Amino acid sequence: MNIRQRKQFDLIVQKINTEARQKPSYYRLCVLLLALLGYSYILLIFLLLCTAIWSLRNLIVSTQSNYLVERVDYLIVIMAIGMVRLFFVKFQPPTGLELYRQQVPELFTIIDEIREVLQTPPIHHVLLNYEHNAGILQIPRLGFLGWQKNYLVLGLPLLQSLTVEQFRSTIAHELAHLSGNHSRFSGWVYRVRRTWYHLATLGDFFLFKYFFQWYEPYFNAYSFALARAQEYEADKCSVEICGVETSAEELINIYVHNSFLENIFWKQIYEKAIHSEQMPNGTISKLLRALKTDIQIHDAVKWLGLAYSETTNNDDTHPCLSERLKAIGYTVDINQLPPPIIESAAEYFFGEKLYSFAAYLDEQWKREFGKEWQKIYVRLLYQRQNLRALEAKAYKYSLTPEQVYKRAILTEKFYQDQEATISLFKELLSNNPNHPQANYELGRILLQNHDGRGINYLNRAIDLDPELVIPSCEILYSFYMRCSQPEQANKYLFLRQQYQNSFKLYQVERQHISHTDQFVTHNLPPIEANQISEQLSDYLSVSKAYLVRKQTKIFPDKPLYVLGIIRRFCGGTGANYQPDLELTEQIQAQLNLSSTVIVIIFNQNNMKLYNVINRIPGSCIIFDK
Repeated sequence: MNIRQRKQFDLIVQKINTEARQKPSYYRLCVLLLALLGYSYILLIFLLLCTAIWSLRNLIVSTQSNYLVERVDYLIVIMAIGMVRLFFVKFQPPTGLELYRQQVPELFTIIDEIREVLQTPPIHHVLLNYEHNAGILQIPRLGFLGWQKNYLVLGLPLLQSLTVEQFRSTIAHELAHLSGNHSRFSGWVYRVRRTWYHLATLGDFFLFKYFFQWYEPYFNAYSFALARAQEYEADKCSVEICGVETSAEELINIYVHNSFLENIFWKQIYEKAIHSEQMPNGTISKLLRALKTDIQIHDAVKWLGLAYSETTNNDDTHPCLSERLKAIGYTVDINQLPPPIIESAAEYFFGEKLYSFAAYLDEQWKREFGKEWQKIYVRLLYQRQNLRALEAKAYKYSLTPEQVYKRAILTEKFYQDQEATISLFKELLSNNPNHPQANYELGRILLQNHDGRGINYLNRAIDLDPELVIPSCEILYSFYMRCSQPEQANKYLFLRQQYQNSFKLYQVERQHISHTDQFVTHNLPPIEANQISEQLSDYLSVSKAYLVRKQTKIFPDKPLYVLGIIRRFCGGTGANYQPDLELTEQIQAQLNLSSTVIVIIFNQNNMKLYNVINRIPGSCIIFDK
C-alpha cells in the first residue's frame, strides 16, 4: 500500500466510522450487501463459464458431426474439472506442532470449558508454533463455499509469557471470534474478510484477479469498523470469563514480553550471523529461558510507557493497548507491572515435554528462516569487506564525511569497540557538527553508558532530522525514567506521540518506488557522487548506473535516493554470476551514505521506471565507454 492508497484507506475508514456510529443498522446492511457482492461475482463467473461450455456443446451438436460431439464431450469433462479446481481455491493450513488431548489434557480441558461458555464450533486442530502470538484460523474445505476447518494456533513463547489464568483470557479472546453468544454477524464478517484477502492473493485467474484486487481493499476498509468492534467484543468475552485484572495483566504481559523479543532477544540472535553462516541451535529453548529471566524492570516500565503513549490507527484492527485496557474498565498506571510469573502456562501444561517441544520448533524455525539467515550472513559479509576497504583507505587518504560515518557504524557492529566508535564520531562531528546521524549515534552510545553528555547530541539530532525524532525521544525517555525524572521523560514521550502519525506516513512513502513517482536531480555533493561512481566502476557486471532523488511529501528535506543499475550480463549461470538480489545486497552494503538509498536492477519488468529516471538531467553517473 503506497501513501496515496494509505490516505484513501484512511479517508474511507474515517467516513465509515462516522456512519457506523450514527446509523449502525444502515452500516451493517451496507457491509452485508458488500460482502454478498463478492459471492455474487463468483457465482456470476461460475454461471458465465457454465453457459459458455453449454453454448460450445450446442454449437458442436448443430454441426451434426458425431465425431466432433464425442470429442467435445471429452473437452467439456476436462473443462468442468478445471472449473471445479478454479472455484475451490486451496487455502494453506497453518504449520506447527500438533497437540493432542492425551498429551496435554489440562490444555484441552480449558479449551472445552471456554468453548462451552461461548458456544463455539469445534476446534479441529490445536497447533503449537514458535511465534509470540495466538490466533484462530478457519480454512475452508470448499474454497469460498466454506465448510470451515478450525485451527487454534498457539505460540509457545506466548504461553511462556503468561500465567495459566492469563492464558485462559487469551483463549477466551480468540474463541470469541467464533462465538455463538456474541454478534454472529460480526464474527461472520471477520471470517469473510480473511476469505477475500486469501482470494485476492491466491487467485491468478484473470476474471478473479482484477476484481479482487479492487474489491478486497475496499471491503477491508468498509468493514474495518466492524472488525475493530469485534476485537473489543472479544476482549469483553475474556473479561466475562476471567475478570478485569486477569485480562488486563494478560494484555500488558503480552506487550512487554513481545517488546523484549523484538528489541533485545531476536537482535542478539541475528547478530550471531556476524560470526557464523550456520544458524544457532537451541534458539527457541534459549528464548523460553530468556522470557523468564532476562527482562529488566526498567526496560519493562519503558516499553509500557511507550505503549501507553501510542494511539489507535488504521494499521491494524486491534486498538492500541491503552484503549483496550480502558475499554475493559482497567485503570492505567504507567508504573504498575503485573506480578512476576512463578509458573508459566507453558510450564504448567507441558511439564517435562516443554523443551522437547521447543527443540521441535527450533528445527521448524531453522527450516523456515534458513534463507533469510543466509541473506543476513551475506549482507554482513559485504559490510565487513566494506569496513576493511574503508580502514585501508583511511591509512592513505582522507575519508569523506559519509565514509567516516559508515566506518564508525561498522566498527561498532563488527568490533564492538565503543572507544574507537566514539572517537570516529567525534572526529566526524568536529568538522561536521550538524551531521544528524552522527549526533544521534554518539548520543545513543553515551546514554547507553549512562553518560549525560549524550543528551545534547540527541537533542541536536532531533532538531536536525525528523526521522530521528522518535528513536531519540525513546532513548531520552528511558534515560530520564531511570534517573527518576518523570517530568523530563514525559516531555519526550509527548514529542514522540506528536510525530507518530507523520512518521508512519513517512515510512509508507519510502517503501515503494514506481514510475508514477516524481524524481529530481540527486544534488549530492560532488565528492559523494564521485565516490559512488568510483565504487560502482569496480563492479564488472554494472554497465550503467543512474542516481536520482525521489520527491517526497512527508519530511521533504529528508533525501531518498534511487540508484538504478543496468547489468552488463543479464543471463548465465557461471561461477562468477551474481543473481540480481545478491548484487543489490552487495551494492547496498558497500554504499557509504547515511541517507537512504534504494538499489534497483533495471529489467523488462520496470522499463517504465527506467524511462522516467533516464530523462532526469545528470542521472547517469556510470556508463559504458
